[in-house]
Parts: sequence; structure tokens; C-alpha cells
Amino acid sequence: MKVRGAIARLTSDSLVYGLGQAAGRMIQIVLVPALTRAFTPAEYGVVDLVLLVAAIATMFSVCGMDAALARFFYEAPDREARRAMATTSAVHRLAGGIALGGAIALLARPLSALILDSPSYAKYLRLLGLSLPFTSFFLFANEALRVTFQPWKYIALNTINMVLVGVLTLWFVLGLRLSVAGVFYAKVVGDATAALAGLLLLRHTLGARPSWATLRRMLAYGGPLIPLTLTYSVLTYADRQVLVHMGSLADVGVYAVAVKLAAPVLLTVTAFQLAWGPTAFAAATNEDHGAFYGRVLTRYVAGGSLLALGVAMFAPEILRAFIPSAYWGAARPAGLLALATVANGAYFIAALGVNLERKNGWLALIAGLGAVITVALAILCVPRWGVTGVAWATLVGFSLSTAMLYVKSQSLRPFPYRGLACLCLFALATALAAASWRMESSLAVRGALWIAFAGVAAGFALSRRKTASPALRRTAGAEVR
Repeated sequence: MKVRGAIARLTSDSLVYGLGQAAGRMIQIVLVPALTRAFTPAEYGVVDLVLLVAAIATMFSVCGMDAALARFFYEAPDREARRAMATTSAVHRLAGGIALGGAIALLARPLSALILDSPSYAKYLRLLGLSLPFTSFFLFANEALRVTFQPWKYIALNTINMVLVGVLTLWFVLGLRLSVAGVFYAKVVGDATAALAGLLLLRHTLGARPSWATLRRMLAYGGPLIPLTLTYSVLTYADRQVLVHMGSLADVGVYAVAVKLAAPVLLTVTAFQLAWGPTAFAAATNEDHGAFYGRVLTRYVAGGSLLALGVAMFAPEILRAFIPSAYWGAARPAGLLALATVANGAYFIAALGVNLERKNGWLALIAGLGAVITVALAILCVPRWGVTGVAWATLVGFSLSTAMLYVKSQSLRPFPYRGLACLCLFALATALAAASWRMESSLAVRGALWIAFAGVAAGFALSRRKTASPALRRTAGAEVR
């Protein structure tokens, strides 16, 4: 596949998967004005922290099987072998969800005291434990639809889940006045329905007998990713834990609104990540794969930085228009988290050399270093800068993790990336955001800065590296054109 055609395919898949994610993200964004009026910042913080537990538990139920499915699915010799692999992964995910969900339900009180600084919220964790098997299978269905290149079914499945969860959340919280519990009742019903729908959509992909040999092979690949899951969880969610233990649940609620405000960037980056994994592995056997990978990184950084800077520049006006004043402190953290999301997305491009060389242990080590840095910075910054300090710590942690992984990945299997230039463009976007806050610029000035950066980003994205060193060509197997 030529570079231009591969990029067109990646762009098309990203847009399609983006539509699937858009339904859910848009529902979440639409719910924010309603829920911030129904809940105090402290109550909204409880919702965010319990959903945080759900996200971490789901990661552990995966055990690296999502990466293993993407990595080995295309190497299966025939259709029946692929069906056996998918069935094996499905059974593993369901069993993992049941085991972890049961553990969360049994340990709800101590977990509530640890994570939410009080045992009073154990009932919400029990509802979470009930939903986890359904959530785990629903997410497996998403992965199976991606690796089998069925994006429109992927869209349908996510739309069913998110619309149902959104409608039920409003009904339970505002109509039946179930308060915070209503959010989690809606999750149980919505994820159970989506799991059943996923089973129906995958009826032709599943059905073969599970293979223990296949399971062992997939776990051998995904096993080293379990420490990565732990460290990545710390890297991603340490911000809330530092806030709840050194600040308050109200701070967590404000921070949660900042996360939602950065959702357009997360939506775009997630859509790219969903399309990137299968596309990158499938393209690895092509002659010009190195040029393709390099151009993807360049365009990703340019587009992502532009979008994140837009969030940073215009967040105050968005908050004042739609969100109660108790949450207006989310403006600056939202911009920083948008930039952090872009840095985190680049991590998956930088990891490609490590993935292809099957040196996944480096992922856990580097993510662990990033997690330590993030937590240390957050602890130092919270007493003085509160929510904004935690957001800065998250941005620095994600950026350093990506930079360290980039260096290691290039040492294992170098590709013609323009790493330094990408870093400079991203740093420029961060500096413009910080300068506009420091000077308390008017909306007109911020708009002009964003337009100027758009011109720089467009020029960078469209420029191409003309040559690469002979050693790089020999190692990467790429002819840079």
C-alpha cells in the first residue's frame, strides 16, 4: 500500500471510529450542564472517582488481551483459527469481568475508604461491581469489530450504549431523583444491553471452541502489559487521588468538568488510536511503511496541538455559557489536559518500534517512570496551585513518558520520524496557552494567536522530509519518498 493510500485509509477509519466514539462523548458532554446543576462539586467528584475505579478495573480485566488480539489476529492461518482466537479472548474477558466485579463488590467498603476517603460510598462500588462483566464484554465486542474492520457495526454498538446510558441517567437522576446512584443504575442497564447487542453483532465471528494454546500465546504477549496497566493507571488517574487526599471531593468535581471540557480532543485522539493499532500492524509488511509512520506522527502532532490549543484558548467562554459558576475554575486545567491528551496519543505512535520488536517490558518500565514523576509533581503542586497544579503535573508526566518511549523505540527499530520538530511544535502550543493565561488576554487576542498557530501547524503538517540516512533505511526497511 502506498503512503498516500495508507494515510487516506487511516484517516477514513479514524473518522468512522470517531463517529462511534462521538455518540458516547457527545452524550457525556450534553449531560455535564444537567449533572453539574443537579450535583454539588463534591457529589460530581464522587461520580468521577467511582467511574475511575470502573476504568481501572476494566483495564485489569483485559490483561493485555486487546493488544494480543490486534497483534496476532492477522497471523492466524484461516477463518476458523481467527474465530477460535476471538472466542478465546471473549471468554477470557467475561471471566475476568466476573472475577473483578465480584472482588469489587466484596471489598466495597475498604475500597471506598481508600479511593474516596470515606466508606460511605460503598453502595456505588457495589453497583459498579455488578456492571463490570457487562462492561468487559461490551469493550471486547468493540475490539473484535475493530480488528475485523467492521466500523459501522462499531458505531451502532457504541451509539446504542451511550444513548441508552445518557437517557437513563437523566431519568434516574432528574426524574426519579435517585441522586448519584442513578448514574450507576444507568450504567448497569446500558452496559448489559450493549453486551447483548455486541454478542448479536459478533455471532459470525464467535462460536468456535476456545483454544488453551491460543490463550497461552496471547497471555504470553499480553502478560508483560499487566505491569504497564498498573503504571498507566497511576499515570492517568493519580491526579484525582492526589486531589481527593490533599484537596477535597469538590476539587475532584471541578477537575472532572475540566476533563469533560477537553473531551473533543480525547474523542479525536481515541478515534485515531482505535484506527492506528490495526492499521499500523497491517502496514508493517509494506515496503514504504517507515515513510507512512513518519508522516502519521507529523500530522497527528500538528492537528492534535491545534485542537488542544483551541480548547485552552476558549475554555473560559464555554464554561461561562453552560456551566454553573462553582465549576468555572476548570478553564485552565481543561487546556492543560487537552494538551496532555495529545501527548498521550503520541505515546502509541512512539511505541510502535517496541511493539514490533515484542519488547513490551519497556512499556511498563517507561510508564512506571512517568507515573512516579507525575505523582511527585502532583504532590508538590497541589498545595500551591490546586486543580491547575495537578493538570500541569499530568501534562509533564505524559509528555516525558512519550519522549522516553520515543527514544527507546527508535533505538530498537528506528523510523523516519521528525521527533524534534514535533516536540518544538507541541511546546509552542503549550507556551502560547500559558502566555495567554499569564497576560489574561482578551478573546480577540486569543483568537488571533490560535489562527496564527493554525498557519504554522498546517505548514508543518504538509512539509515532508526529503531524505533519510542509509542506516535508517536499512534498519527500518523504508524508502522515504
